[in-house]
Amino acid sequence: MVEESKVLYQFYEDEIKNFLDQLQNKLQRTSELEIYKMIENFSREKFGNNLPEILRWELIAFAFCENYLEDRSEGEPYFTPIAVFENRDGKTIEFPSSCEVNTEIISYWENRAKESEHPIFKARYSNLVWYFSEKIKGKKPHYLFGQIFIDSVIEIAEKDLHSYQTDTIAKLGRALSIAVNINDKSRIDKLIDTIINYEDRVGNDDKLAGLWGFSYEFLVKNRKIQISRDKEQKIIEDLEERFRRLSRCEDYRLAKFAALPLADYYYSCGEKLKAKNILVELGDIILGKIDRLPAFLAIKWLEELYHIYKQYGQKDKELKDKMEGVSIKVGQLRKKMEFKPEEYSIDIPREEIDKFINCLIDGDLDEAVRKVADYYVLKRGNVIQTLDELSKKSPFTFLFPRKIFDKEGRPVAEIPPLRKDNLQGDEMNIIWEMAQMVFYSSSFLWETLLALISKFKLDADAIINYLYESPIFDEERKEFFVRGIKAYLEKDFLVALHILVPQIENLIRNLAENIGVPILKVHNLGGFNYRTLDDLLRDERIIKTLSEDLCLYFRVLFTHPGGLNIRNNICHGISPIKDFNSSYASLVFHALLCLAVATKRLKKENEVSGGN
Repeated sequence: MVEESKVLYQFYEDEIKNFLDQLQNKLQRTSELEIYKMIENFSREKFGNNLPEILRWELIAFAFCENYLEDRSEGEPYFTPIAVFENRDGKTIEFPSSCEVNTEIISYWENRAKESEHPIFKARYSNLVWYFSEKIKGKKPHYLFGQIFIDSVIEIAEKDLHSYQTDTIAKLGRALSIAVNINDKSRIDKLIDTIINYEDRVGNDDKLAGLWGFSYEFLVKNRKIQISRDKEQKIIEDLEERFRRLSRCEDYRLAKFAALPLADYYYSCGEKLKAKNILVELGDIILGKIDRLPAFLAIKWLEELYHIYKQYGQKDKELKDKMEGVSIKVGQLRKKMEFKPEEYSIDIPREEIDKFINCLIDGDLDEAVRKVADYYVLKRGNVIQTLDELSKKSPFTFLFPRKIFDKEGRPVAEIPPLRKDNLQGDEMNIIWEMAQMVFYSSSFLWETLLALISKFKLDADAIINYLYESPIFDEERKEFFVRGIKAYLEKDFLVALHILVPQIENLIRNLAENIGVPILKVHNLGGFNYRTLDDLLRDERIIKTLSEDLCLYFRVLFTHPGGLNIRNNICHGISPIKDFNSSYASLVFHALLCLAVATKRLKKENEVSGGN
């Protein structure tokens, strides 16, 4: 089989080389992906599935994607696969895989870099050699391949040979980095001129930053590059002129992309007044446009302006005052916005609901309360499984960050894209999904609690007696629970929630003291503050006592901005009147039952330790 493959390779070697030479000769403006597709079509037509190695190496060379980000984390690859998928066995397959690259392939790419004519071919082969040599061969590549890459990129830019100008810009940045790495002064100087000239040619005011502004990033902001004062001044003056032109555009982002580098530059030069004037002018541009925008978009623009002022104006009184003004304006706009919640219903036969509830409250009072308490505490593992399933059904939903807004349209948290590689550690998405699941199940919880109360003929005294079997319920605060639970039974949820929610926090502090966890922390005036409820619920000793699932459930209910946040919203006077309903009240009542069930054993432990 090996001999047959060699014969096949030798037989077709000339034809393959002729094809590759002709491909380079006929191509002018092209891209690596277009080259890959042409090689793939030729391979399929001539060889089907029996590819000679030379064609497989060519396909690998042009299939790799380039990760142009300069702030790649350590270990993050520069060349990445064009496709990643799972096979039938659930194994992850990459194409091309860096594991396929070996010394023989690198040697082939070295020869191709030297003998090829088209700059895009030469740039790709030499870049692959530059990246993979040390990883595969264990030694750095010869500087010649860095020079080949740099010269090829310069020619690509000068002759506008790449299909995508953004790729050319990224390659110029890569070439500059390699030129600095090999300390090639003449090529650095040539790249400086090429970068400035290329921006002059392709920088279009109608386009967002990306086709302009890179001269500043590559040559002025980059401290490794030394450019003449004249060239630096040209870059800055070009940005200033662009800012003046773009300040008249409807979309302020165009002006912003010119203003921020200018502010950055002037601050770095110690010219703070110039920097501030640019930012104030940018702010005036935004403030002059927001009255013509929908409220939600105006808020988005103003929030961005606020963060710009904050970034640059920590010690500047004028910018701090402007921050305050922006904050006030955002508050005014939020009040004008009307947020209408989406409503939908699910039809479940009454007999099925009754059957489910009766199963939960079966047994004596203690058994029934335990089952109800446990069932409605969502388990972290189940939430992760749900997230995994949802992300497979609707992957695009989880690809982008999502903002959480309060009832007045104030953004309170941002949910990042789902981390499929680490669902266990993706706390924000877990909390958000758990909050949705808790909210949707709260109506069933209300029905279940009504049935539990009815079956065991529970009044406020009976419920208080049950709760006070736990040592964390304080006799001195019993009146709070009596009145709060009476209000809940009488469906006076406004009163019930205002009384009972603060008691949850007190109960967690009592638990902390009971198991030896400090509840105070020193503040900056030398005195003490109570630790926050969220801080206590994240304490390892409390998690060990209550369980990880119950502590996470309480954080979702009471303290986390990505959850229901009941405690913070009620205690800070944020909750609207409609939130004082049976669903929220039942969740709080359920939390009391959970605490009682989880901490009853502490009474016996205390009695045993006291007896000793």
